[in-house]
Amino acid sequence: MLRMAQINYIKDLYENEDLSLREIARKTGHSFETVRKYADKTDWNEDVRPNSEPRYYPVLGEYIPIIDEWLVEDRKIPRKQRHTAKRIYDRLRDEYGFSGCYSCVRRYVRKKKLEVRTTSDGYLPLSHGKGHGQVDFGEAMFYDAQGNADSGYALTISFPNANKGYTQFFPAQNQECLLEGMKRIFEHIGGVPPVLRFDNMTTAVAQVLKDGERVLTDGFTRFMLHYRFRAEFCNPASGNEKGNVENKVGYNRRNAFVPVPKITSFDEFNEGLWDWCEKDAERLHYKKGVPIQELWEEDREALLALPEHPFSAFRYASLTVNKYGFATIETNKYGLSPSLAGEIVQAKIFYDHIEFFHDHKPVGRYRRSYKTNEELFDWTHYVSTLCKKPGAIEHTRFFQKMPQRWQCYLEESSGKERKNALQLLNEIVNDGNAALCDDALVLAGENGRTDTDSIRQCYYMIAKKENRPEPLKLLGNAPVLNYNPSLSAYDGLMGGEAHV
Repeated sequence: MLRMAQINYIKDLYENEDLSLREIARKTGHSFETVRKYADKTDWNEDVRPNSEPRYYPVLGEYIPIIDEWLVEDRKIPRKQRHTAKRIYDRLRDEYGFSGCYSCVRRYVRKKKLEVRTTSDGYLPLSHGKGHGQVDFGEAMFYDAQGNADSGYALTISFPNANKGYTQFFPAQNQECLLEGMKRIFEHIGGVPPVLRFDNMTTAVAQVLKDGERVLTDGFTRFMLHYRFRAEFCNPASGNEKGNVENKVGYNRRNAFVPVPKITSFDEFNEGLWDWCEKDAERLHYKKGVPIQELWEEDREALLALPEHPFSAFRYASLTVNKYGFATIETNKYGLSPSLAGEIVQAKIFYDHIEFFHDHKPVGRYRRSYKTNEELFDWTHYVSTLCKKPGAIEHTRFFQKMPQRWQCYLEESSGKERKNALQLLNEIVNDGNAALCDDALVLAGENGRTDTDSIRQCYYMIAKKENRPEPLKLLGNAPVLNYNPSLSAYDGLMGGEAHV
């Protein structure tokens, strides 16, 4: 940037010496564009605000390295889930005992963090009825049990009149997650919003017709009829029509999900979210100046009563089992019995697990996988087939899934002994006592026995009670029988003398 003396020299050459722009550029050594900028400039009002940021932050002092570390770590995660100045201040106060003011934290964060601000068109304010809600999903990052980064989806129902919201977190935003999340929120608040506004999410809307009418999915329609609420939908690309929930999704992500949470169980994490949502309602409404919880009581009175029976959020799918005994759902394979190869099974798909049925009988249950091309199988489904091919056991993919003690036992056996062991294992599995497999082996080993018959007896001792009838209990006044038979007739038959 040129100094004022240099600018004044350019202006003098142009105005008083009548030099051309190119002559001035050659004489001063500045570029043609720079010379033209200052030569043609007519408005010299000062329009740059002086730098009001302090150079030193004595109040923050020892907390600056902590803030810097958080901001550096924020660069590794999605922008929507990074620290805001308010969130940094809250954490410093709650976790490190910071006693300074929010404004000094805000000034320092503003100086250290480059914020990209975007402008948006204005929208007309909308009125909201008591108890009316808005629904939306928002993506958020989390760490799984192994510490790997993953993405999940927070389902939020907000109530614009009170500005209160409730959130539940799921591994996906499919229809099962949507309905399960809404059901949980309904049950938590003790009622159903009479009107709920959605965008045109495919889990609810199958088709938007030319006249603006919607064709709803069957599952969403059943859910809506079950809970008796009225669904309204935004115009396409008109997120402002449910702006409250979009703001609430962002607010929750910046606060409930910062720092990035570690989730080992979605159910346990969601239980903790209830407390967070209730605590958040203790603050004042951003516009009305009264506690959110106080306004929420007005909304609560307008809620519809819960139905007598809760809704079970699942869908059915008919699947064909391949020759290896696997049924495929969304690229993921679930292992069933090889005896079902070529058969059609029914899958009852929930958000977190899947139940399989064949001829109305249960044939398998698995957690629902949200990965790609993952194989899930249960070794117990394959034991009966292995009884016919005992020599192939070490070469199967599910051998490593079997109990460790039985892996060692089967590896050390062969021939008829291995087949007998597999038949015993199949018997234990068919009895529904797969959890007792190791116990039977341990008990037999403690008694110095390793043969199959001994292990079977140990299993019977653990799993099956002896059925011995209790002695007959006669009444106290029952007659006493005096029966003394004579055995002399038997002596005669034996050729001996009869003894009296």
